[in-house]
Amino acid sequence: MSHTLIMRLAGPMQSWGVSSRFSIRETLTEPSKSGVIGLLCAALGWDRAATTHVVGGQTRTLNDLANLRFGVRVVREGTVRRDYHTAQNVLRAKAKLRPGKPTADGDLQNTVLSERYYLSDAYFLVGLESDDRALLQALDEALAAPYWPLSLGRKAFMPALPVRYTIDVASSATTNPFGASMPGIVDLPLGEALLSARDPLLTRQLYVRRTDQPVEPLEENTRTLRLVIDGTLDDTLLAEARLAMTRKAQRTDVPLSFEDRRFAPREVSIYATTHDAFV
Repeated sequence: MSHTLIMRLAGPMQSWGVSSRFSIRETLTEPSKSGVIGLLCAALGWDRAATTHVVGGQTRTLNDLANLRFGVRVVREGTVRRDYHTAQNVLRAKAKLRPGKPTADGDLQNTVLSERYYLSDAYFLVGLESDDRALLQALDEALAAPYWPLSLGRKAFMPALPVRYTIDVASSATTNPFGASMPGIVDLPLGEALLSARDPLLTRQLYVRRTDQPVEPLEENTRTLRLVIDGTLDDTLLAEARLAMTRKAQRTDVPLSFEDRRFAPREVSIYATTHDAFV
């Protein structure tokens, strides 16, 4: 049986780069798989140099997290912003390879200029699917009491809302689509879990215009602007969610090692709303 862990990534600034080089630090328009797994490792207290870590009483490898099916539901698109960044007395790469040793002559650069891109005011629901419920439960518990502070792609970018997605079942019995499921984990496949999620922390009223119907009210927490997911979705589910596939793409963001920054590619399907406009 498939289970899905849902996470909330919302904040004034986020950055999810997968191919940043030298002075240009780009960002995707949705969270990367490597960034989300890195966030989970921070919650677990998993050191980047460690090949294994005890998660939920079992010894796990990074591959156990990398193999989780991954998807992102874009509830609110972020605006891409650029920060012109100036830094002084920055260690050169060769000096970073000598931890604990005194700084030698020539190890410091006087001034380093870079352009750093980030997303402003974005809101995402992220899902991780597995048939191993114990693993998802351990990850959910780590998000409730993270070992290290959690950030949205960069250490300075803190979440505006809790990353752990929870629903108070007792107080939302009529609106909770997951019944009495454990907070954060639902017994549904990834696509269905993401599209049926209703976040009580996001309740702004919107209106949507369609070609064949007049303007109708819509709660923001029911909205899906885009869905980026491993694999594909059922046509019936797409019709109900008013989504259509726009394209497939490759993302090089499956972490093989955080210590020496090795990543593998994956193929994703990108779906977009068939609504004409949100007004």
